[in-house]
Amino acid sequence: MKPYYEIVRETLARNVENGNLPVGTRLLATSVADRLGVSRPPVKRALELLVADGVISPRSSQGYMVGRGVDDDEATRLNLHQLSLDLPNELGDALGQPSWERIYAAAEADVLDCIPFGTFQVSEAALGEHFEVSRTVIRELLARLDAHGLITKDRSSHWLAGPLGARMLDDAHEVRQMLEPRALAGVAPRLEIQSIEAARSRVDTALERPTELSTAVLGTIETELHIDLLKPLRNRRLAAAVRQSQISLVINRLFGRYIGFHDEAALLREHRLIFDHLMLQDAEGAAAALRHHLDADHQRSRARLKVLSVFDTPDVAPYLTRIH
Repeated sequence: MKPYYEIVRETLARNVENGNLPVGTRLLATSVADRLGVSRPPVKRALELLVADGVISPRSSQGYMVGRGVDDDEATRLNLHQLSLDLPNELGDALGQPSWERIYAAAEADVLDCIPFGTFQVSEAALGEHFEVSRTVIRELLARLDAHGLITKDRSSHWLAGPLGARMLDDAHEVRQMLEPRALAGVAPRLEIQSIEAARSRVDTALERPTELSTAVLGTIETELHIDLLKPLRNRRLAAAVRQSQISLVINRLFGRYIGFHDEAALLREHRLIFDHLMLQDAEGAAAALRHHLDADHQRSRARLKVLSVFDTPDVAPYLTRIH
C-alpha cells in the first residue's frame, strides 16, 4: 500500500488538474486533513511535495494556494467540504472515521503477532512515524489498545506489549465460550445455505488429506467458520467482543507460519459437525458443536503457545522492541 502522503499528493494533484480545486484556492493542512479524513503529518508532507511539483505555492502563515505565481488578490477561500472532489478508495473508505480507528486493526495485528514470543516495548515516536499520524492520534490508539488489554504501562510510563501467557489465553477462552456460540445461534437463521455447503465442501476436501493441509487453506477454513459466518451479526458490540476473544486464532496462525502443522483431522471433523448442524437448520446444535470445538482448540492452542514462547523472535513491526 502507498504511504498516505503519496495518496494525498496524487489526490490533490488530480483534483487541481481536473479543475475540482480551482487556481487560487487556499489550502490549509488542517482543512485538507479534515476533508480527506487523514491526519495532518501526511498532508503537510504532501503539500510540501506539491510545492516542489509546481502545483501549489506556499503562502507563509496562510498555508498554500493552488497554482504557481498566483497573486494574493486572486486567492479564494472555499469550503473544501462543499467541493466535489475525486477521492480514491483508500481515502473514501476512511472518511468519517477517527484517525486512530483507521490504523487500529493494523496496530492490533502487529501487537498480537509479537506477544506470544515475549515482552516488547512500544515506541510512541516510531509508531507515529510508521503510520504517519500525529502524537494525538497515537495517544488515542494506545489508550484503545490498553483498554482492550493488549498493552500496559510500566512504572517508567513505557508502553509494553506481552507476554501472552496461559492465563491471558484462558481468560480469552472463557469469554469466547460465553459469546461466540450464542452469536452463531443468533445469526444461523440468516445464513445462506449455499455458503454453508461451500464451506463444508472445503472441509471435506481438506479431510481427504489432513496431513497435507497448508497454512493458507487452514486459515481460510478457520476464517469461514469464526469470522465470515458471524458477519450478519447486528449487535456491533457483541461482534467486537467476539473478535477480541479469538486470540487462539492468532496462536494457531503463528504456529502454522513458523513451525507448521502435522495433522489437523480433529479440527476439521469439529468444523464439519458444526456445518452439519447449520445445514439442518439446527442453531442450538451448531452452538453446542462450536462449544466443543472451542474447548478442544483451546487445549491445542495452549500447547502451541508453550512452543512459541521459546521460539526465536520473528520479524516484528519497527516500533516494537523485545525486552524479555
